Amino acid sequence: MIDWVLEAVREAGVTRDKDVKVIANPHHADVAAHLDGRVELVYQRDPKGTAHALRQIPQGELRGRQVLVVNGDSPLLTAASILRVIHAQQEGDAPASIASVEDPSRDDGRIVRAKDGSLERIVERKDATRELRAQVHEFNVGLYCFDGSRLVDELDKVKDDNKAGEFYLPDVFLHLKPVTIVKLDDPREAMGVKDRIRLAAATDILRRRLLERCMLGGATIVDPDTTFIDAAVTIGQDTVIEPFTVLKGETHIGSECHIGPHVYIEDARLGDRSDCGPFAKLRPGTEIAEDVHIGSFTELVRTKVGPRSKVPHVSYLGDTDLGADANIGAGTITANFDGTNKNRTEIGDGAFVGVDTMLVAPVKLGKRARTGAGSVVTKDVPDGATAVGVPARVVRRKAVSSPDSSSDTP
Repeated sequence: MIDWVLEAVREAGVTRDKDVKVIANPHHADVAAHLDGRVELVYQRDPKGTAHALRQIPQGELRGRQVLVVNGDSPLLTAASILRVIHAQQEGDAPASIASVEDPSRDDGRIVRAKDGSLERIVERKDATRELRAQVHEFNVGLYCFDGSRLVDELDKVKDDNKAGEFYLPDVFLHLKPVTIVKLDDPREAMGVKDRIRLAAATDILRRRLLERCMLGGATIVDPDTTFIDAAVTIGQDTVIEPFTVLKGETHIGSECHIGPHVYIEDARLGDRSDCGPFAKLRPGTEIAEDVHIGSFTELVRTKVGPRSKVPHVSYLGDTDLGADANIGAGTITANFDGTNKNRTEIGDGAFVGVDTMLVAPVKLGKRARTGAGSVVTKDVPDGATAVGVPARVVRRKAVSSPDSSSDTP
């Protein structure tokens, strides 16, 4: 969640890491470790509310500056909305600008306006009366832009005389007036993720945004309802993504590819005009070149596949370097783990691996080498040779001195 918020803030123009401060609970060690070195971490050792959190920043770092404050549990906020609030503050004379949304389904901090439409106060959920809940449906987003000097002058006036016994940042507006209110068009941007139900809802909204970005970039998503794509994934133009496809991590899919259905790809690369699936899995470290066919029920991990090669059916290639123009028969397995180490298998250009072949790594299958069906290869097979049996032995050799060589050597 915090990464989404930080990305939106940076996209809105806050580019220097030293200008970004995250106020965190010192008990949240995982959050601190995740952000270490990326932003300045400031710890709020006692959780006494949002105004108390902001008081942890030295006053000298706030005075004379424009101060943007964003709730860290609001991953749906967009850079465009943040910019609207920043511009409202820059263009007006008010000491502060805030964002609001109109949403009858919410029950958060309500914005109470005076008769002239200006901000009178913000009432937190726990302090709202039944009448106020029924009549007021404009809510505070948790996105603020302040004149830093004015903020410092008024921040210490905030009291904790409320039902929660906390120092609420919105209470600063009892002393800091006038305030510019920027009403956002999409009320979903104000969703604070406070439980797993809202987490699921926010994840679905973000997923839709990412899919729309991919489609606007020229990719075809056949069924957005069953397609899941992470933020760092890139997809080339004219690529088709079939239903029940999951693309995770820093995955890159080239142009004119065909993926799915029922394909899982994580931290892998797929070159232009390649296809993958159905029911295939590409795990981290896999790199597929151009014009490659990865067929059904195939799994690859830490494997490189050269141009125009084919891994059509029910195969597992782990820690494998597969050359160009090679063909892997159905049921092929590279046995890459010896109980202690992961070992690599090398399969040369133009190799033809027979069905149900087991390649016990570390092992090398040479250029244009072949294996018979059901072979268990435990020793290197020279270029152009054919190996069969359990364990496999070379039964025929062919010289491979040039791409046009066709002479046989017994």
